[in-house]
Amino acid sequence: MDQGTAATSAEASSLGTPSTVTIRGHEGTYVACEIALNGDDQAILVASRATPGDWEKFTMYEKPDGKVSFQAANGKWVCSDEYKGGILVADRDQAGDWETFTMIPKDGGKVALQAHNGSFITADFGLTEARRGALFGNRTEVQDWELFTIERDTAAVQ
Repeated sequence: MDQGTAATSAEASSLGTPSTVTIRGHEGTYVACEIALNGDDQAILVASRATPGDWEKFTMYEKPDGKVSFQAANGKWVCSDEYKGGILVADRDQAGDWETFTMIPKDGGKVALQAHNGSFITADFGLTEARRGALFGNRTEVQDWELFTIERDTAAVQ
């Protein structure tokens, strides 16, 4: 992420501790922010990449209470958008309640992410084409598709 897309220092201090991360879904694929797509698919999050590149890196701001916010490669904040069926999209200019997730540790170093509405985030591998592996905040319980591995990029400069 370039310096122009990172949160300002005043914003960052209220958001928590930042770190560059990649996120892997149940199938082992990395979550990407689909910056180049248009229309309703622009900037959606999809667990579809075999290897991480720039679009698969997020700045995660971690608060002491276990809540996190993610800033995508496009400089926008990730939101579980209830007006779009709960799909995760990076199109917000600020990190508010809808852009904040509760990180719940699970076995094997995995985590479940809970959206502002209490629903769990899933990578939906039952969808096809561009939306296969799309992330949604619409599940009531944690099963395989609702488990993620968050890997910190220790080489990234904060």
